[in-house]
Amino acid sequence: MEGIVDRTIKSGAELLTGGERANNIGYFFRPTIFKNVLPGMEIAQEEVFGPIAPVITVENEEEAMRIANDSKFGLGASIWTQDLEKAERLSETVESGLVTVNSMVVSDPRVPFGGIKNSGFGRELSRYGMLEFVNIKSVRFYDQLIYDHHVE
Repeated sequence: MEGIVDRTIKSGAELLTGGERANNIGYFFRPTIFKNVLPGMEIAQEEVFGPIAPVITVENEEEAMRIANDSKFGLGASIWTQDLEKAERLSETVESGLVTVNSMVVSDPRVPFGGIKNSGFGRELSRYGMLEFVNIKSVRFYDQLIYDHHVE
């Protein structure tokens, strides 16, 4: 976290808060927010699994979606708006394995969780996640017996 904070400052973004370990002990890092982040900066191009939020200012929704989707990653996206029709439209446009509306991206055992692009393949959690960990065997009989077949 300290390295990416240092590189983000050197690349021209402005640190608004945080950017350091909490009390300089352990692995706790203060929540960190940057402004004046450009789409090509490392902080906007890498998956940062820590409490660092880069703020990128855009002109409109189309630019926001272009920047969001111009990434090699696609784990989760968060859309914040009071317009739920807009949220539905944007959630279909953004390229990520999970989209949350007006909430942080978190996993929930009831919902499939996983990314697309370089953020992973497959899902964990829920029924779909459990199926990722099993080998399904198909057995088909071709004879004159009558079976009630079920295909899911």
